Amino acid sequence: MHKNQNNKNSKKILKPKKVIPNTTNTKSYPQTKLHPTLPIGLPLSELKRKIIHILFGIFFISLIYFLGTETSLKVLGACLSLGVIISLIIKKGINIPFLKKIVESVERENEKIFPGKAAVYFFISAIIVLFIFKDNPQIALAALSVEIFADAAAALVGMSFGKTRIYRKKTLEGTFTCLVVATVTTWYFFPILPLLAIFAGIIATIVEVLPLDDNLWVPLITATAIKAALMF
Repeated sequence: MHKNQNNKNSKKILKPKKVIPNTTNTKSYPQTKLHPTLPIGLPLSELKRKIIHILFGIFFISLIYFLGTETSLKVLGACLSLGVIISLIIKKGINIPFLKKIVESVERENEKIFPGKAAVYFFISAIIVLFIFKDNPQIALAALSVEIFADAAAALVGMSFGKTRIYRKKTLEGTFTCLVVATVTTWYFFPILPLLAIFAGIIATIVEVLPLDDNLWVPLITATAIKAALMF
């Protein structure tokens, strides 16, 4: 009797436990939950990024158009200072609920070590362009508008419909869109100089394709190219 009881106890002890899989690992979640995309394949974070890019750009252009270059330089200088301070605060891990959420929702992987890098670089470029061409705001407006609209259009079209890669992550479809939008944008500010618009569009597109930060270099090089073309 005792022997049978011992056998039953041993069987209970040796009975293997059911292993419950760990579901807390975020890597097991579908990628679409971590990186939601639109039906056309465009990441939602990129759409948000470009909307903010365009809205800020329109604000800057309106600022220059209505207040002039001198006042705009002061405002942009203040915005740059504020942007750098916010970037440093976020990098140190200090929580600014509203701003931190916006920055994290639109920043790319390579920008996590420098929060708000794209915006800061654009501020720097805009200030330099306005300072150099403060006596010719038409050039500054054209160059900044090219970066605002051509860059956004190229990214949205390239990520949504781009199939033919030409260099790194750049696609033929996105690059062609950049050329068209940059040319049309420049033509808007120089309507009687279509060749100038085409030239500026080509230069801006080349800079966009190269491994350079377009937020910094597209306005600077495009403005310089327009100025050089006007001298001939």
